[in-house]
Amino acid sequence: MSDTPPILELRQITKRFGGLTALEDVNFDLHVGETHALVGENGAGKSTLMRILSGVYNEYDGDYILDGQHIRLASPRDALSRGIGMIHQELNVMPELSVAENIFLGRQPLTAMGSVDWRTMNRVAEEELRKLGFNINVRLPLEQYPLGIQQVTEVLRVILSGARILIMDEPTSALSPAEVERLIQLVNDLRSRHKRSIIYISHFLDEVMRVADRVTVLRDGRNVATVNATETSKTQLISLILGREMDAVLPSASESTAKRTLLSIKDLSGGAFENVNLDLDAGEIVGLYGLFGAGHFDLARALFGMFRFDSGTITIDGYSFPTNFTARDAIKKGLAYVSESRRKSLFMDEANYRNITLPHLGHIGGFWPSYAKEVAAARPVMEMVNVQPCKPDNPVGTLSGGNQQKVAIARWITYPPKVFVVSEPTRGMDVGAKNEVLSILVNFRNQGYGVLVVSSEPETVLAVSDRIVVMSRGKIVSELANTGDLQKEALMRLI
Repeated sequence: MSDTPPILELRQITKRFGGLTALEDVNFDLHVGETHALVGENGAGKSTLMRILSGVYNEYDGDYILDGQHIRLASPRDALSRGIGMIHQELNVMPELSVAENIFLGRQPLTAMGSVDWRTMNRVAEEELRKLGFNINVRLPLEQYPLGIQQVTEVLRVILSGARILIMDEPTSALSPAEVERLIQLVNDLRSRHKRSIIYISHFLDEVMRVADRVTVLRDGRNVATVNATETSKTQLISLILGREMDAVLPSASESTAKRTLLSIKDLSGGAFENVNLDLDAGEIVGLYGLFGAGHFDLARALFGMFRFDSGTITIDGYSFPTNFTARDAIKKGLAYVSESRRKSLFMDEANYRNITLPHLGHIGGFWPSYAKEVAAARPVMEMVNVQPCKPDNPVGTLSGGNQQKVAIARWITYPPKVFVVSEPTRGMDVGAKNEVLSILVNFRNQGYGVLVVSSEPETVLAVSDRIVVMSRGKIVSELANTGDLQKEALMRLI
């Protein structure tokens, strides 16, 4: 990359968590004015390496060298004091405060009297944003601006705090295509004109190829290659990420042979998705696959009345919902929804039976059914999905993640719906628990239900789906038959 020594270098970094080795002998370096991308599958070790780089983890084997000096960061604050700033995937902003207040959050300029110097703060914020090509009113609340501006605001806050090394974690995952273009321009400008050094972590390989000077690929906790972006291709990167050559030909789209359509989505558009068309038939599992920010999780919420859409129709077994329908309406018409977040969908301190019966109290015996009736309704479905231990009175928070997911699914088979929408059904589970949960979904299909599996994990949709619909940037980009020879690299090429 350069004849000069790197500004930052990691040598033979190894990080263990008990008996698990998350990183083993990883090497990584970064030069002044360089964008060095870090890519790999979920679980490859990117997050662990990022936390070492930013000072979150300070117990590891190996050497961390900054400006030629061996260091050991004590904390993220220590990292920032040395010029290393972290820009997280989840924006760390205060939307109700002004743009300028967010840029100077925690370090506002003060007058001689000790009060906030609003005039200076607003003026500097405007000047610095203008240098980056953004001419906006910094006095307005940040929440009035789109996500792209909010992302730029966080970037500028890190820069003005003194950071010369920026670690950007999935910076475009929630941005629209237009906002992505502006952020890519910003990254390139920071690198070329302002000589910032950038570590760019992303699943979007097309973006990586556009912004990176070099790319390091992690797989199973090891760095398997560092390549110049101009000397590689997206296809080669996918092969390095997966550890095998990828097939050149994509399978053709499937044609459903089922006769009864249970779920029909027509021209559905909202803030996170656009012109979505999708059908789900009885006795069919459709996998809806995309990376975080693709819009598929918001689409799943929209199907359950939890995310407002602007136009289009959602039809369940011939009934079309109005645009302002609620989750209660969805349940009445036969749609069940299991959220991607178990902790948000379940009441962890409540008993298993209470979590299962909550949506169905009216069916079970009035608004306040007896304890005996609730347990009698919950126990059979807990046994059906093999919740272990099968004790209705135990708090759901005492269960393993896999068994919590079973409870979340059991909730809906107390009074079975027509369509199951299940988001990230196997996230964070071991292999045995994953197989159990996926077997439950296959059984639903075999009983004639329609199942929509929404996931960012290609292995999940490949394991159970009859068809796979791929979303990227809020749009459906492909529909593939899952005939047994479909490989996850084919899905990765489409996002």
